[in-house]
Amino acid sequence: MNGAIRVAVSSRAIFDLDREHEIYESQGQAAYDEYYLEHEDDILQPGTAYPFIQALEAVNEKLRALNPDEEGLFHVVLMSHNSAKAGIRLLKSIKHHDLKIKQMCLTNWGSVVPYLGAYGIDLLLTSTKYSNEVKAALKQGFAAACLAPQSVRTDLSADELRVAFDCDAVLFSNESDKKFQEGGLSSFYAYEKEHEDEPITEGPLKKFASALGMMQSKFKEAEKACPIKTYIVTARGSDQSSGIRALKTLRSWGLEINELNFLAGRPKGPILKATQAHIFFDDSSKNIASSVEYGIPSGHVDWGEEDNPIEYVENKNTSS
Repeated sequence: MNGAIRVAVSSRAIFDLDREHEIYESQGQAAYDEYYLEHEDDILQPGTAYPFIQALEAVNEKLRALNPDEEGLFHVVLMSHNSAKAGIRLLKSIKHHDLKIKQMCLTNWGSVVPYLGAYGIDLLLTSTKYSNEVKAALKQGFAAACLAPQSVRTDLSADELRVAFDCDAVLFSNESDKKFQEGGLSSFYAYEKEHEDEPITEGPLKKFASALGMMQSKFKEAEKACPIKTYIVTARGSDQSSGIRALKTLRSWGLEINELNFLAGRPKGPILKATQAHIFFDDSSKNIASSVEYGIPSGHVDWGEEDNPIEYVENKNTSS
């Protein structure tokens, strides 16, 4: 499909399955399956990813308004570890909430990773329980993230899709992060200055961000207001070569970001709250916790490496 973006979302990400998960953990799979059958007519309530999935459909509607034959749309696949016994309840819940999800993959507790290529998935969103599968997907070149559990937001924009990205190890590779790990902040600054004119290599979410950019260009060409907004919220600072290199990298990719925040170590949560993003992608569990604290749905791009992001210790003061 020309320009289409295919998003795989787990049942626990899109629906509130805390009760079901509790039964599975305490009583086992047989009791879990029986609970699903007994509650087959009970509609599942929205989960963390629900507003994000709704926003994807809002963009689709605006793309169809531009071109009724548009093929470059978002396509959502429900990709769940559930067995087929859960299928009817899941389908009834999808229908009840009027979610435009036409494809479903239930793996009966097997990994979803082998199916990502078969379904042409561009982004996988799953629960934190399956962080090992996110690591495996990332190593195979798929954009993937674990959604941190949190209360469902009902006040996020229903007319726009807002996506926020960290830079290093998300849009960019972790090459610069490694320099910080090896020699601290001074080593990181020296490396960025030396390579200021060299684009940073691509990270796991770069292709997804570029695909969003292609969708944005359709509205720009039609001279219509674009319902997609993208944000960068990064620990990089604007007072050193690291900021310049980041911007030059984005320019070399032809990737336009709507809003940019160089925080130089300032906590990300308050800034993300101001964006009102439907989702934020970061590789650091510390930054994910800050985002969740301020109510922003967050995807942990979990490489499985040491979680020690760049710290700009001289700029830790959060006062204005």
